[in-house]
Amino acid sequence: MKKNWNTDRILGLSAMMISLLTLIIFIYQTNIMRQQSRLSVTPRLSFNQQETTNDSIYIYKNNMINKGLGPAIVESVTILYKGERIDMRFSDFFEKHFPRFPEFASLQSDTKLSRGSTLSQGESVNFFTLVAPLQTIEAFREYLEVEEDALPFDIEVVYRSIYKERWKMYLHSEEPLE
Repeated sequence: MKKNWNTDRILGLSAMMISLLTLIIFIYQTNIMRQQSRLSVTPRLSFNQQETTNDSIYIYKNNMINKGLGPAIVESVTILYKGERIDMRFSDFFEKHFPRFPEFASLQSDTKLSRGSTLSQGESVNFFTLVAPLQTIEAFREYLEVEEDALPFDIEVVYRSIYKERWKMYLHSEEPLE
């Protein structure tokens, strides 16, 4: 059987090949645009601790900031202490687990993020601010059994993007975990 390759057949096959390549390129570009769209709204939560001392007062602030490009929707905030997962306000946590806490320091502010709370791009939330007289700091650290700038507990924040991608962020870690 002899194949007849005339001009019409060659043009038809060429048009089909060009259409197929165009479809492949279109699908590839759509995937790139989808990834770019997701990345353009990806949140990235980060903890920020500030220590300040003046004449006689020590101030410790524990903040969380959204350094990402999109909103972070909080699913849970949990305090991790001695293998226990605790879901309560920081003031209640200190009162329950460190009953002598008021002898050394006080909480100036305390925030509890509830499920569904949203942190917009660049928004910051203060978890707690601890204020103590400078003269009691060493005794306070001994009572908490911690080093100079450490806390005796960790904080776990589970959050998601508007595309329902989820991450966990810990106070004592540098990067969020997917």
